[in-house]
Amino acid sequence: MLESLNFHFSFYDWLLVFMVTALGTVSAYLKDPQLKAVTATIPIPFGFAYLAVGKIIDTPNVIAGFYCMLFANLVRFLTYKLKCPIVLSIVIGLAFVVFAGTFTLPLLPQGEGIFLGACLFDFLVGFTLFQKQKYQSGVRYKTPLPVYIKAPAIACVVGGLMVIKSFMQGFCTSFPMMNSIVSYESRYSLGDQCRQLPVFLMVGPLMFIIMRYTELWFGLNHWIVLIIGWAVFTPPYMLLNKELKRRNDTNYNNKEA
Repeated sequence: MLESLNFHFSFYDWLLVFMVTALGTVSAYLKDPQLKAVTATIPIPFGFAYLAVGKIIDTPNVIAGFYCMLFANLVRFLTYKLKCPIVLSIVIGLAFVVFAGTFTLPLLPQGEGIFLGACLFDFLVGFTLFQKQKYQSGVRYKTPLPVYIKAPAIACVVGGLMVIKSFMQGFCTSFPMMNSIVSYESRYSLGDQCRQLPVFLMVGPLMFIIMRYTELWFGLNHWIVLIIGWAVFTPPYMLLNKELKRRNDTNYNNKEA
């Protein structure tokens, strides 16, 4: 029964559960809303999902980053504009990602041109949003629950998300597990997560390209490929986060968020 529900966890699946639970717990106790958003966009869950899947980086991995951005903005719209409860907004957002990923995957053509085109698409979307979106410092908030209650609760949520993730195939490396948790923990400041994701869309494609062609050309172990990807991702990500903080602090492009 459990195997038919894709509930068989490998070592890397358990490692992913642990890392997402740890990051989710950290996000719950961070007051700074931008730092909360950072925990949803650093590619640690992506990395362990990549190891768990064991496949070379391809177009679905790139498109999944774009879906994460759509997820965060959909949750924000449902919660703030339509006044949905945050949990319902997250469930609807996850349903959208699963539906979009499941039905997009068979339609994606293969080829290097498609992969590189998807990377360029992500970058252009991220760059455009980063330049045009409104900025405002968010609400500082951390959970009042003690860690011995919060951490197991997050672990249970992550375990449930892992079952959903297994249906996503190539899209699962960027399945919004951390975004789901951070959306709940940032429910008073969802704009910060939405403003953070363009940073990932700008830098993520560089990491995807390096990881794909490092593995294709040199046949390196997935751990080595992942470490190289993280090393390439980190410097520009940190620089853009510094600029994002400056824009948030100065209400750049914004009179009212």
